[in-house]
Amino acid sequence: RGEAHHMGFTDDRRYLWAGGLNDSKIYVFDVGSNPARPKLVRTIADLAAKSGYVGPHTFYAMPGRMLVGTLSNAKDNGGATGIAVYNNKGGFVAKYDIPTQLGDVRGDGYGYDIAINPSKNVMLTSSFTGRENYMRDLGGLVKDEAAMKKFGNTMVLWDLKAMQPRQIFSVPGAPLEIRWSLNPSDAWAITATALTSKLWLVKQDGEKWQAKEVATIGDPSKIPLPVDISITADGKGLWVNTFMDGMTRYFDLTNPEAPKQTYAKQTGRQVNMISQSWDGKRVYITSSLLEKWDKGGADNEQFLRAFHWDGKELTQAFEVDFAKEQLGRAHHMKFSAKAASAR
Repeated sequence: RGEAHHMGFTDDRRYLWAGGLNDSKIYVFDVGSNPARPKLVRTIADLAAKSGYVGPHTFYAMPGRMLVGTLSNAKDNGGATGIAVYNNKGGFVAKYDIPTQLGDVRGDGYGYDIAINPSKNVMLTSSFTGRENYMRDLGGLVKDEAAMKKFGNTMVLWDLKAMQPRQIFSVPGAPLEIRWSLNPSDAWAITATALTSKLWLVKQDGEKWQAKEVATIGDPSKIPLPVDISITADGKGLWVNTFMDGMTRYFDLTNPEAPKQTYAKQTGRQVNMISQSWDGKRVYITSSLLEKWDKGGADNEQFLRAFHWDGKELTQAFEVDFAKEQLGRAHHMKFSAKAASAR
């Protein structure tokens, strides 16, 4: 299995890059010519050889470039990893290791998501685990005490233009997806920790930035396993999916330092990724986490479900049953939009 996972548009949104967490290949599709019939136009197979990294996870477009956030390394399949940079034609440009130490502050060197605030010239990265863990059966993994210690517990703040790490934050419990508030007056981002079921805020504090725990997601003792999050366009609300209990929760972010859960609904037996329309009236959910981590039997639902949201209730609009349609496992979603740069 290639273990297809996440995707990202190029800056002109004509091409979609997608990565395999197992084979470490990057697949480039032409989606601009005919979005209904994506065409594979390039396969990049030199990630490990050029960078030493494996497990391409996050694809973040820059002008003429693609940042590729990775999960692991080719040497020992552990969590130490970094960011690879390619040009839009698939040529390798540079690599940047996730730091293990800045001054007196130690880090774990693990990677996962990439999120950028260009107005502040900062980039945030989060941390997960290496290939030795994410390609294991989940049942065996959680019983392995040594393996469970090999999950990330840090986030890193970078100088974006210089691509230099500036601060390492202690964020215990595998901080995953990062979402910046899109409100121009805000200077903060939020993330969820998978193993400790917490929301963490990263906020500018003068010349420095700080990270602090601000909310609890469900009952951490039951390990709901927060996975994806989606922030509203005005930065006032946050959707959180938890994989194990199939719950979709909404948090009021009016005060990002004290998020409050105001709604919850079970939207599947297992749920992972969540996206929403710009106006917040439509919410989209998929089911798969990883092939060896998904549930078994009847609980192994594989779907894309769309919901209407009126501010009070999620009402299902339609569903694509991936198992019935023999489409494999439903994971990441990307919506069409205008190019990131004017032409």
